[in-house]
Amino acid sequence: MALKTLSLVKAGDEGTKLHLNLKKGETFSVELFWESKHDLDAHALLATNNGDRAKVSGFEQVLSTYVFKRKVGGKIVGEFDRNSDGSFQTLCGSLRHSGDALTGKPDNVDEMITIDGSKIGESVNEIPIFVTIHPPGRVKFAEVAKAGIRIKNDQGVVLAEYQLSKQFGQSDAVQMGSLVLGANGWEFAEVGVGFNGDFNTILESFS
Repeated sequence: MALKTLSLVKAGDEGTKLHLNLKKGETFSVELFWESKHDLDAHALLATNNGDRAKVSGFEQVLSTYVFKRKVGGKIVGEFDRNSDGSFQTLCGSLRHSGDALTGKPDNVDEMITIDGSKIGESVNEIPIFVTIHPPGRVKFAEVAKAGIRIKNDQGVVLAEYQLSKQFGQSDAVQMGSLVLGANGWEFAEVGVGFNGDFNTILESFS
C-alpha cells in the first residue's frame, strides 16, 4: 500500500473512502508515527452517526491519553486504569492504546490503537481518529516531520497509510479520518480537518 498524503479538506468537500476488507468483528490497528522531539498523541472515539454527524455521550466512549487515571495537582483524574506496560483501554475493551510516547523516533511505531470489532457496541458505527500535539498551543505541525497513521489488519498487513501535508502546518490537532462501519465491513473515510485548542475543543464537535 503506497503512502498517501492527507490534504486539508475545504468546507463542503468530502474526502475519499477506502474499503479496508475488514469484517465487522475483526481486530485491526491504527499506528501513529512521527519524527520530532515533540509529543504527539493518538485518540479515538466510539461514536454513533445517524446521518447527521458522529456523536459521543460519555467518557467511556473516548480513548485518549487525557482520559487514563493519573495525578494532577495531587488529585486523581481520568476514567481508565493504566496497565503495567503503560497501555490502557476503554471500559468495553474494544479500543486499546499502546501507551503515551513522548517523542517520535525515525522508522518507528510511536503509538498504536488496537480495535477489537467483536467488542464494539451495536450502536457504534464510526470511530473518528485524531492526532494532537501536547501541550496544545505551544507547537504546530510545521515543527513536526513525517506525521501520519497507518492501518493494519491482524496479520500486520498495511491496508492504508496517510501522512499529513504541509497544509496542516498551523494546526496542533487533526482529524485524520474516521473508520466507518458499512454493510460490507470497515471503511476508512479521509477527513483532513485541522483544529487549534485542547482536546475538549475536539470533543465539543462530537457531543
